[in-house]
Amino acid sequence: MTNYDQESIQWVKSQNQLMVGARGPLCARLFLNFALDTEFLLDMQHVQSVNQFDLCQSIYIDNADGGSAVVVTIPSSGMRIVAKSGSQGWYNVVCPNPIRITFDCAGGSPVTVLLSNTAIPGAIWSAI
Repeated sequence: MTNYDQESIQWVKSQNQLMVGARGPLCARLFLNFALDTEFLLDMQHVQSVNQFDLCQSIYIDNADGGSAVVVTIPSSGMRIVAKSGSQGWYNVVCPNPIRITFDCAGGSPVTVLLSNTAIPGAIWSAI
């Protein structure tokens, strides 16, 4: 398992929603290259301690080019998301602080993930 490098997170402003974090609506963009490893652990305790990102309410997964499903696990809530190969979508999550999320994928394709501090309605669609 590879610990995801928090220094490589890109911060993206998002549209205002009902409940947002202290810094306003914000997304953390992650690029997970499953050709390098099949499992990544994201522990955002440091990012949260310096008030860069304070809560996660929604996750976007772009698995359009993936050859295998991406499994997202949030151990603190027991929540598990399976994003099928060839799909994209927003998922509402229960993610207590500190944010710790595991991403697994048997395929070797890069996947883009957005963590949003706003509640975005869940929607999943086929990329093809």
